[in-house]
Amino acid sequence: MSTWKTAMKELSPGVYAYIQADGTWFVSNAGLIVGPEEALVVDSLANAKMVQAFIAHIEQVTDRPVKWLINSHGHGDHTWTNHFFPQAKTICHRLCREMTLAEMQIGPRTYEAMFPHLSFEGAKGTPQDITFEKQLTLYQGDREIRLVYNGPAHTKGDIFIYLPAEGIVFCQDLLFYRCTPLALAGYVSGWIETLDLLASLDAKVYVPGHGPVTDKSGVLESREYLAYIRDESRQRFAAGMEAFAAAQDIPLGKFAAWADPERIVPNVERLYSEFSGKEPGAPLNVMAILPHMKRMAIKLHSQAK
Repeated sequence: MSTWKTAMKELSPGVYAYIQADGTWFVSNAGLIVGPEEALVVDSLANAKMVQAFIAHIEQVTDRPVKWLINSHGHGDHTWTNHFFPQAKTICHRLCREMTLAEMQIGPRTYEAMFPHLSFEGAKGTPQDITFEKQLTLYQGDREIRLVYNGPAHTKGDIFIYLPAEGIVFCQDLLFYRCTPLALAGYVSGWIETLDLLASLDAKVYVPGHGPVTDKSGVLESREYLAYIRDESRQRFAAGMEAFAAAQDIPLGKFAAWADPERIVPNVERLYSEFSGKEPGAPLNVMAILPHMKRMAIKLHSQAK
């Protein structure tokens, strides 16, 4: 798999994607949109070191204050350093705020046992200030910034940020590029529908939540993965195969080269939940899934040698 470096990439005058290398667990991307008088940030990051590096890049390209912070969804690697932007009012979907409040009951330190190699220094939950239901439009002078919710996908409360004049979409975790999508808290059927919507925009640039900037082809690749595992999982569900056995049985082919291919395990669990008629984002037994995912990671790593 080709790799990419951490960088602030200018997509259009005043519009930047902050891309973090590797794009694996808790290593997410962010965005910066600079207006005539103030700036807007798309997502915060997982820990103090990451967000401080992002802020340093912001200061290199603008001295305008960050007055707005959009959270694309409620996962901690996109919300845990909101407090590093104290002047900003935060905006998200209503369900994202609900997820943030629920996550605050758990706290970032809970993840230290699951991911002991990661730092959660400076991470904490902060409730957002403003929520919306379907669509919200912001303006920076003549620039139109659309915040759009299309339904449960990666989580129950994901939005994308669309700049129609520039042809730029900050998809965030609605798009994983060269990284395996994660549907642990989401709804695969709805996710595929949202990727169809994103592709229909025919934008010039799509910024993923994890991975390098791409064009429409990256959206279609992500859709191909989700549709493939949906169809393969459905066959094994109908045959009465247990979810972990199904995850082990599904050949990943070219998708095995993507970062974190072991996510096939929670993705199949999510699909089995859907096939059983449970609501989008219905809770899964994460503590039971994690050991299976680790076993799958070891297996796939061994096969790749």
